[in-house]
Amino acid sequence: MAVILDCRAVAARYLAWAAREIAVMRRKPRLATLLLRPDLHPASRQYRDLIAKDAARLGVVADGVEAADERELLSSVRRLNADRGTTGLMLFYPLGCGLRDEDVMDLVSPLKDVEGLHSTNLGYLIKYKRFLDEARAIKCVVPATAKAAVKLLQAYPDIRLEGAFVTIINNSMRVGKPLGLMLENLGATVVKCYDKTPRAVLEECVRRADVVVTAVPDPSFRLDANWLKPGAAFVDVSFQGNADHAAVAARAAYATAPDNRLGALTRAMTFVNLVYCAKNAPLRRPARPRDAVLG
Repeated sequence: MAVILDCRAVAARYLAWAAREIAVMRRKPRLATLLLRPDLHPASRQYRDLIAKDAARLGVVADGVEAADERELLSSVRRLNADRGTTGLMLFYPLGCGLRDEDVMDLVSPLKDVEGLHSTNLGYLIKYKRFLDEARAIKCVVPATAKAAVKLLQAYPDIRLEGAFVTIINNSMRVGKPLGLMLENLGATVVKCYDKTPRAVLEECVRRADVVVTAVPDPSFRLDANWLKPGAAFVDVSFQGNADHAAVAARAAYATAPDNRLGALTRAMTFVNLVYCAKNAPLRRPARPRDAVLG
């Protein structure tokens, strides 16, 4: 029977870290959440409310901003980017409008980008750059969901990532792409599958994998648990569940559970990123002439 990967317990450790960091910061982090057409996105609205509850527990001010249309959304992004009191900005994707999600991601200031989705932050990930300023321990920000999956796996010492073969069933900007880069940076061999991957190829990749991460948003998608290599680690990032848990637990050595998936840990990583963004705040201030002379 598989060991259950306890996402909530790992999340609690990172939230405790964030709480300790926030407690000693002179300039407290302030988060702005920006949601387009909340009435049309109940799942995003629910997630926004969970973020607000986490913020309250940490003593972080979270300003809930809503936009009625694309024009108001873009105006709000510009305003919050310019607001010196706001240290982190979070949008909820998919936007579900005429704007491309990827284009809007690049409108958020990379130094306020708690989701790590700006091309600048993704570029740091490609280059495996960990610090914006190592001497001051100012770290780069990476996508929260992908980071949550990595931190979950790393919390269990018997799950080997270096030299492992990993199959990711997702190729999105928020999960599959950055997660693949993170795991490659840690020494894994990574294959990403998605809706255009032939079923036979998907089966072959899953059967070979030491670690399988699945994040398919389609409720009709079900992964055949019999494909899993006995002893593999299985992480289900999807909201509705991509596989039968009992069947997975009978073959895998480690597995997430339906009532303890990655959501809480993803939110914890958002607040870890918010701490990093707050520490990045001095980098947003242009140097005064005297500072430039003194170097």
